[in-house]
Amino acid sequence: MSFTSFLDGTRWSDVYTAATCAFLAGTAMFTADFALTLKLQSEGYGGMAVAVLIFCATLPLVVLAPITGRMADRFDSRALMAYSGLLQAAAIMAMTMTDDLYALYALVVLNACGTAVLQPVVSALVPVMARPEDLPHAAAMVQTGTLVGFATGPAAAGFLISSSGVTVALLLAAGCAVARVLLCCDIRTRRGGIRRERAVPGAKAAAAWRLRRDRLLAAMVFGLGAVIAAMCAVNVLSVFLVREVYGASESTYGLVKACWIVGMVGGAWIAAAVIRRLRRDVQLAWMLMACLAGVGLVCFGQGLPLFSVLLLVPLNLIGGLFNAGENAALGIAVARRVPEAFRGRANAAVGGRINAAQLIGFLLGGAMSTVLDVRTAFMAVGLVSIGIVLACLPIIRKAAGDDAAGIPAAPVAGRDLAGAAA
Repeated sequence: MSFTSFLDGTRWSDVYTAATCAFLAGTAMFTADFALTLKLQSEGYGGMAVAVLIFCATLPLVVLAPITGRMADRFDSRALMAYSGLLQAAAIMAMTMTDDLYALYALVVLNACGTAVLQPVVSALVPVMARPEDLPHAAAMVQTGTLVGFATGPAAAGFLISSSGVTVALLLAAGCAVARVLLCCDIRTRRGGIRRERAVPGAKAAAAWRLRRDRLLAAMVFGLGAVIAAMCAVNVLSVFLVREVYGASESTYGLVKACWIVGMVGGAWIAAAVIRRLRRDVQLAWMLMACLAGVGLVCFGQGLPLFSVLLLVPLNLIGGLFNAGENAALGIAVARRVPEAFRGRANAAVGGRINAAQLIGFLLGGAMSTVLDVRTAFMAVGLVSIGIVLACLPIIRKAAGDDAAGIPAAPVAGRDLAGAAA
């Protein structure tokens, strides 16, 4: 397996380019998904139709995880990033040419296939760009690019649909996907590609790596997945909370949703500063649990009878901050504990389980929309999320004890395993 090698420290130019690519990818994905969500809601479709749309956007991330993880470790990272962007651009352009519900669902699946390829590639590439001590900073920068794109997407879709219609919003998304393809070709750091017979230090030990064998990491994934399943049950109801319960406009809905992402941007940098001080992996697990409990409290607060829809803005900002802490804690744990040669598969395995939890939550959300009041659903899910965190604490404590008893962690970053220059 080939890796780019460099001796001058963290390659920040590649980190900045990767962050810009992440911004464009996030803008393209969320503009398209958000535009279609508003389209379905405005045309009279209910919560189940929105849940199916989100299901279609998530299913490839689950089903394709074993394949895309191996692709990320085997094939050239630059080529995978470029081809995934072309696939997304083609799918989004096709969305502008049809109003058929089932055709739109199929195109959403195709668009999600591009995301399924991209995610493990980028997750595995960032630790190769950065030294171990710079990894939280570099990861926060790339995450910020993605999150700003996520925030831009809903806001852009809401305003463009109000002024010019769905087609214009989708054309913007396609343009961002194409721009990302062109920009990713400037990233010099590469991994994957040529398979080499010569041994990489630690390769034999790495061959035995499985998520279920890393008890602490598996416990973190289990806890996060369980809470995400609960939280996603109300994600499909957020458009109805803003648009129908409060009678707010499409632009207001875009603002409220964007605030969650804006909170995640600030949270990513706060989390990076905190993680730099955390030397033990178990501390990342406790940080994850604390953030999950915070998200549950925010969900409960959104279900309260607030006197103004604008109060959802600070709640979403706080929720986004906790959400970023979850992502950072788990992402750095994977980078620390998984050998470089298997990091693409590890990120795909973790992502597949988290996305499977999202699918379960989306299906529950569609069912909840038919039997529960929207506010009641938010409050119930908030309490359930907190209960899940409390139930997970003994699991984390036991996994931490097993980890301290002698289960070894993987190298902190993959730069020590770098081979020939690409």
